[in-house]
Amino acid sequence: MENVSQEIITTKDSISFYLNKLRPISSSVSFSNCKLMRVSYVYLDGSKLNMQEISALRKKIIADYNNGVSFATLANTNTMDNAKDGDLGWFYEGQMEKSFQDEILKHKKGEIFTVDIPANNWFYVVLKTFDDIVKAKITYILK
Repeated sequence: MENVSQEIITTKDSISFYLNKLRPISSSVSFSNCKLMRVSYVYLDGSKLNMQEISALRKKIIADYNNGVSFATLANTNTMDNAKDGDLGWFYEGQMEKSFQDEILKHKKGEIFTVDIPANNWFYVVLKTFDDIVKAKITYILK
């Protein structure tokens, strides 16, 4: 049977609890810090829109948001995928496409910005909805 690495994301004050529980049943236990992030987004499909259309739509979305239209409304009206209200939910480092995640880490709660992943024809308007949270990631392999 192949050993498979598993992870637990928890608060830093719970590390000792998990380490004590995992050491007797695990062949390897380690921990590191990771960040949890949360954003809302509008996805624009570059295989269906050209860059001029994407740029114009982004400008309109950002202007509407700055004029008081809720981001959820803008996401529901403009996104080209099925994310309800544009809310991506909580995710931690390493879960999302790297360039998308790197852009999110550069911004603060409340900032609206764009992200381009042209190799995949993915273009976004993103609103950072929460401050990043540092958590402990415990990685282990069961015996």
